[in-house]
Amino acid sequence: MLPLFPIAEKMETMRAGKILAGGNVGEKWDNRKRNTCKFGKKQYPFEDSNQTKERRAMNLCAIQSPYPYTLAEADDAVEFLIRELDRCDSSADLILLPEYSNAPTVFPEGECIPYAAAHTERLINAAVQAAKRCNAVVAVNYAAEVDGGYRNTTRVFDRQGRIAGDYYKQHLPHGETAVKQMDGRYVPSTYYPAIVEVDGLRLGFLTCYDCYFSEFVAHIAARKPDIVLVSSHQRAERPDILEMQVKSIAFTCNAFVLRASVSMGAERENGGCSMIAGPDGVILARFHQETGVLSCEIGDPHRKYMRSNCFGGSLIPNDRFVEQGRTPWCYRVGGSMVIPDDSQLPYPRVCAHRGFNTIAPENSMPAFGAAIALGAAEIELDVWKTRDGELVVCHDECVERVSDGSGIIRNLDFAELRRFDFGFCYNRAFAGLRIPTLEEVLRKFARQVVINLHVKSSGTEVFDRSVIRRIAELAQLYDCSGHLYITGRGDVMEAALEIAPELRRCMGAGLAPMEIVENAIRWKCAKLQFMIPHVNREMIEKAHAHGIRCNLFWADDPEEAKRWNAMGIDTILTNDYLTVANAVLSER
Repeated sequence: MLPLFPIAEKMETMRAGKILAGGNVGEKWDNRKRNTCKFGKKQYPFEDSNQTKERRAMNLCAIQSPYPYTLAEADDAVEFLIRELDRCDSSADLILLPEYSNAPTVFPEGECIPYAAAHTERLINAAVQAAKRCNAVVAVNYAAEVDGGYRNTTRVFDRQGRIAGDYYKQHLPHGETAVKQMDGRYVPSTYYPAIVEVDGLRLGFLTCYDCYFSEFVAHIAARKPDIVLVSSHQRAERPDILEMQVKSIAFTCNAFVLRASVSMGAERENGGCSMIAGPDGVILARFHQETGVLSCEIGDPHRKYMRSNCFGGSLIPNDRFVEQGRTPWCYRVGGSMVIPDDSQLPYPRVCAHRGFNTIAPENSMPAFGAAIALGAAEIELDVWKTRDGELVVCHDECVERVSDGSGIIRNLDFAELRRFDFGFCYNRAFAGLRIPTLEEVLRKFARQVVINLHVKSSGTEVFDRSVIRRIAELAQLYDCSGHLYITGRGDVMEAALEIAPELRRCMGAGLAPMEIVENAIRWKCAKLQFMIPHVNREMIEKAHAHGIRCNLFWADDPEEAKRWNAMGIDTILTNDYLTVANAVLSER
């Protein structure tokens, strides 16, 4: 990551936006080419140093097309976009098209999809050729065929014309499902990437109606984009509101915003308004109702707005200023399942070991759900990697005790494991229960509970570090890095510290339980997990002296649990969550 711009630089380090419009686009584009620095080296002053540092410049471009009021004009609108893509040259670094580029108008019911299908190939081919010719990233929003239906899709092509990723619009107004007949079945599910990484940039997406949902914008902001791409077909909104939206998105996400829309015509007062904004909410370049290419050369695309951390405080990025005080559990009248993260939740705690496994099979979705429904702030689960690379949740290395199958997990493919029944041997009411993946658990319960994620290592072979990399990916994917911590032996802690230092670590007892405090210090762990009987008050006090929280594995007797809490244990792991929680937490 490049160093951040200081607040004092503001926007004077950026070029004024160059507006390319109307029939002279090609000529003006050529003029701009000579004036644009394409990832060239530029010198920018820093307020904390007399020295200068090199930064790369980037040229953002939005194509604003005319809106076709009749079906007869729709072909011209598509041809306009293809023509503008063909005119782009190497001065462009990132090109964005407006929403529904292959279906740019209102269609009678049943006619949108055939029209889009007939125009997609030429449009996409023009985008791919522009990416290759200009050595630019190109993003096209269009009605795309996906999984047997048509979705409002923004597809990103890299500088070689290869697909870098897709984004599916998450908020569909009635007109898109009922008239345009876009597939809305995917909306209740989470489709990723919400962020597309290409050319060292993190691209976030908001498509038209998405922009009105502040909590969704906050979700994008939490994923720390460098540039947010807004493809729009807004035709009825006032220009001042559209500008306000873009400024707010840029400021909230601490990112540049590139918006591409459609012109409603010179005499119209609504719609249009393609624009480019900086992370401090300043509009750098904009269209009104012009058609053509809106272009603006920015400085470093990784630039973040810096602000004081309250009056007189140190300068921090704006998104960090916001996130350090976010309380998402209170944003809805009906409440939220989101709880404070591990650093904010109070102690003592009771952790549901393998879920609430006295009423449901251990390490199962019902066991986890039962614990959370009864108010558990923390659950524990165990993770192994299958032969084909899937992370599954199971305590034992072998599956014989907990299923009707047999074999060692790391020697079995996920499909093989999925055929085994993990419920019947517990109780016939759970017959047919399948082994869950870690991703399934996070998809269902992320941020609803703190997860003590026990990463298993057999000790018979070198620990597979790809397990930690995958956990880090999933933690970022489901935005729950602060709501989980990794527990394991020394080899797991070493890998976690090296690969994902942002994730909290909990030192397990391992093969040297009496040295657990020293090992926790060695691996810079935030927690450790004592195992009875290898624990005493002196060890607890030593851990606390080094700022390390203490778990205890495990106590099912309420009075025993209270005695351990009195000795200084912070979190009790238990198989009988409700009984122990009622005893321990009532005295908190």
